[in-house]
Formats: sequence, C-alpha cells, structure tokens
Amino acid sequence: MTPGTAWRRIAWAVLAVAVVIAVTPYVWLLLTSFKTRVDILSPEPTWRFAPTWANYPAVFIGKEYLPLLWNSLLIAGFSTLLSLAIGAPAAYVFARERFPGREDLFFFFLTTRMAPPISIAVPLFLFFTATGMIDTLHAVIIAHTSFNLSLVVWMMRGFFADIPREIDEAAQMDGRSRLGAFLGVVLPLAAPGLAATAVLCFILSWNEFLYAFLLAAFEGRPLTVGIPGLVTPHGTLWGQVAAVAVVATLPIVVFAMLVQRHLVRGLTFGAVKA
Repeated sequence: MTPGTAWRRIAWAVLAVAVVIAVTPYVWLLLTSFKTRVDILSPEPTWRFAPTWANYPAVFIGKEYLPLLWNSLLIAGFSTLLSLAIGAPAAYVFARERFPGREDLFFFFLTTRMAPPISIAVPLFLFFTATGMIDTLHAVIIAHTSFNLSLVVWMMRGFFADIPREIDEAAQMDGRSRLGAFLGVVLPLAAPGLAATAVLCFILSWNEFLYAFLLAAFEGRPLTVGIPGLVTPHGTLWGQVAAVAVVATLPIVVFAMLVQRHLVRGLTFGAVKA
C-alpha cells in the first residue's frame, strides 16, 4: 500500500465518522417523530418500535401549526428577497466606486452584525409598537432584513469585485446604461454568489427566534415561536416537537437543492474577498 493510498483511506474514514456524527442527531429526531410517548420516554434508547403518524396531525391539525409554517415561509422568503434587492446594488457600488469614506461606511455596515441582537430588541419593539405594526409579519420581515442586509453587502461585494470592470465597460459601450449593465450582465455573472447568500439569509431568518418572539408572538408567529408552546405543565410533547422540527428542516433542504447548481461555486469562489 502506497503512502498516498493510506492517507486517502484515513481521509475517507475521518469523513465517514464526521458524516455519522452529523447525521445521527437528525436520524434520531426523525425516528422520535414516529414514536409514541411510551417509546420516547423509555429509559433505554429504542431503535426498533411500532411507528405512528399520530404526532404530525396532532400538532399541525389539532394544534393548528400549519399557519405557523406558512408564516415562517413568508418571513424567510420575503426577508431574503428584500435583503438581496437592497444589499446587492449596495455591494456593487462598494465594489466598483471609489469615494471618500467608502471603507468607513462599509465597516459601519459590518458593525450592525457585531452588536448582540438583544441590544436592539427593545428599540425595535418600541418602534413597531408606535407604528402599529407589532404582532404582524411585516414587523418580523423588516427586522430580519435589517440584520441580513449587512451579510448580503459583505458577501456580494467580494463576488462583484471578482468580476472584471472591463465587462461593465463593454456592456456600456454596447449601449447599455449603468443600471442595465448591472442587471443584465454583472448580476447574472454573480449568480453563484446570490445563491450562496440567499441560502444563508434564508437559514438565518428561518431559524431566528428572539425578534420573532418579541414582534409576533401571537397572530404572526412562525414555527420557531410555536415550538415552546409544546412544553406544557404536564410535560414536553417530544413527539410533536420532533414532528415540527422535521417539517421545519424540509424548506431549507428543498431551497438548497433548488440552488445547488450555484451553491458550491458560490461558497468557494470570492465570497470573502473585499
């Protein structure tokens, strides 16, 4: 056996161990969603049991959690679209233009991610209360857009910087305006970056709990806010918690699969270059 073959086998073994460690919790979660309460609370882990579908209709129909899933989709989807629509043009300006205070302004965008989320939770709550938007989807979408925007500007600036300026100039020489060159030529070339950034924004918005809990705890609450409601005085409904968690992962998996053609290139090319 050559040294290269030995190292390759070791690498595959390490990769297999990492995959098992990463997948096992989700497999256990999936199995728990099909267990009865007796099997879940068994003192010994049970891998073989009589599966039941009761947890899914009990939580999504009996406890009416389907609207919460729809709320999560709306919040994550619209906040991602808004973040890209506002952040991508801003990132393009940072990548192409030279103006006084550019780096200072760019650093200001990044500092919005440095502050702990709880530090602006109360001001956001007071603002949306004063504007009459509290306990609405709009409030959560705006809040999520505010903290996703800096991520979009930071990531997309690197992708636009990797695209040669000559492409912009050639498009304008062909008769396109500056905006037309950006929308019709540069933005399609940055599709891998948009895909990678969109996935990250979607995941951050989908999993966010603090702002969603403070701003939409009743009418507009998403799934993340609904899960604590399954902790009752009589005990935690672990089967239903697992069912909600399994369903909550599906949109992210589907969304990642839809953009996977660009995702790999987007995560490995130009994402951190300024």
